[in-house]
Amino acid sequence: MNALTAVVTGGTRGIGLGLAESLARRGASVAITYLRDENAAENARRVITPRLAEGRSLLVLPGDAGDAAAVAAHHGAIREALGPVNVLVNNAGIMPQASFETLTVRDWDETLRINLSSAFYWCREVIPGMKALGFGRIVNIASIAARGGGVIGPHYAASKAGMLGLTRYGARELGPFGITLNAIAPAFIEEAGAFVGISDERKESLRSKTVVGRIGHIDDVVRAFEYLLESPFVTGVCLDVNGGAFMI
Repeated sequence: MNALTAVVTGGTRGIGLGLAESLARRGASVAITYLRDENAAENARRVITPRLAEGRSLLVLPGDAGDAAAVAAHHGAIREALGPVNVLVNNAGIMPQASFETLTVRDWDETLRINLSSAFYWCREVIPGMKALGFGRIVNIASIAARGGGVIGPHYAASKAGMLGLTRYGARELGPFGITLNAIAPAFIEEAGAFVGISDERKESLRSKTVVGRIGHIDDVVRAFEYLLESPFVTGVCLDVNGGAFMI
């Protein structure tokens, strides 16, 4: 495998941080983006830096992943500091909870912009460089909500379903250039998103929704990601990391 230069959007906490840490352990230079939480950014630096291989680097960049101009600026800074990107993880996302009747137009637009448009903006930036290298790995972080609707709201489910469509189209277009596009759809990950800090009662309820009898952990998502990273003959797929929830 080529020497890796990776971008992880929303990479300062949760699943994004776990994937960035994995990439650092595998010898990659890593760039992570975040919106505004400086404490999380500083913690990410502390976690990732000791795991970098000799001669490899970490960039931690604040900015809005759903802003095309900001994405272009980030990509330029990363190319200058680390070289061409050959691994992209589209993980940035928000999840304000709302129903059809309570969801505002602003929250609909903002969720689609950050969860879905950001992935398109980043793909558009890095694909030319991946084509030139003849190698690329793009992994989009979706959700069980993309297939089953979930409980967050129509905006979140639509944004994550859109990630699956983007993945499948991109896999078809870019396969001839040595670039794979895949997705991971996690569910019930204890250390991520809406599941951080949930009660024991809620954990027990989630366990009952899986056939393996437990809720998930970030390491479960990392293992799926590492498989996709090393699999040149796997593209256009979505790995459901949900403990068999669809079998219940």
